[in-house]
Amino acid sequence: MIAGKTIRLGRILDPRTGRAAVIAFDHGVHLGPLPGVMTPGETLALLAEAGADAFLVGPGTARTFAHVFAGRGAPALILRVDWTNRWRDADHLGSEEGRGRMIVSVEDAARLGADAVLAYMFIGYEDPDAEAQQVEAVARMAQDCERLGIGCIIEPMARGVRADHDIYRADYIALGARMACELGADVLKTDYSGDSGSFRLVTEASYRPVLIAGGPKTKTLREALEMVHGALAAGANGMFIGRNVFQAPDPARMMGVLRRMIHHNLDVESALSELET
Repeated sequence: MIAGKTIRLGRILDPRTGRAAVIAFDHGVHLGPLPGVMTPGETLALLAEAGADAFLVGPGTARTFAHVFAGRGAPALILRVDWTNRWRDADHLGSEEGRGRMIVSVEDAARLGADAVLAYMFIGYEDPDAEAQQVEAVARMAQDCERLGIGCIIEPMARGVRADHDIYRADYIALGARMACELGADVLKTDYSGDSGSFRLVTEASYRPVLIAGGPKTKTLREALEMVHGALAAGANGMFIGRNVFQAPDPARMMGVLRRMIHHNLDVESALSELET
């Protein structure tokens, strides 16, 4: 690995353990305003103080709140470089399967000070050419990252209409994860299959660090904690979690607890006890 990638990825993943507690804060790119992201500067500062290793943000947030990522001990910056209408409901002008496009180049990300870039790679589209276009786009991104020494993070997800009946199947997640490794990802952001036993298929299929996506906000705090604990037990390296942190009753406390789970092996019961006191 070239020096630039070593330095930048070392700001995201702990060089001793390879683990990271990352906050996904790019929701506004795809969903517009939602609870927890209405005051970006305040929320970023709060969660940075609480121990977030890095944030995944859109280009506008990166430009406007660059001070959060500046200075010694500041969190790393991961830039979302694509956009999709996949996540919006029909009443919010979304579409059943959705389509996406790259919106920022890796060169632009470097100028913004990004340590890494991240893009989706959806598989399972009804139109096989749409899937092929996704692969082509992330492969080009990986090549640009290699040329410029920027970390490359790919987010493979089975989300086309051919996969929507069971998007959390471990073999689907493993399929996307291995393809992402082969396309040049340095780190993966993946779905969690729901239990530690099945998720081991994903980590065994991957030869790059795997960090799980948090997905929609869970009904209980315990569900979120068990998701992170189960992924770590299966060999994952941490998390990219958003709504389960910034929409938690106490976001800073939730951030601190998840950080200790990832970096200090805090167990679920102890974590829950801290959150409920």
